[in-house]
Amino acid sequence: MARKKKILIIEDDPSSKKLQTSLLEQAGYEILVTDRAEAGIALAKEKLPDLITMDYQLPGMNGELALKILRADEKTKNIPVVFV
Repeated sequence: MARKKKILIIEDDPSSKKLQTSLLEQAGYEILVTDRAEAGIALAKEKLPDLITMDYQLPGMNGELALKILRADEKTKNIPVVFV
């Protein structure tokens, strides 16, 4: 049996987070969720998701800086990222 694809959602808006999680779970994906870029970077390094959806404006670190950090790391540099 093939493993479920993992998607990491980095989103601080509760409505957007709930909608994305619901839709992607219904589509059969394993979902990882956090509301802060720093936590998202740590989760990405640990869990190696197949895709990351990320809000651009997050509390603390913004999405642009988070993407630069992900791209600079050998483990996460090839994970596709979609800004939502």
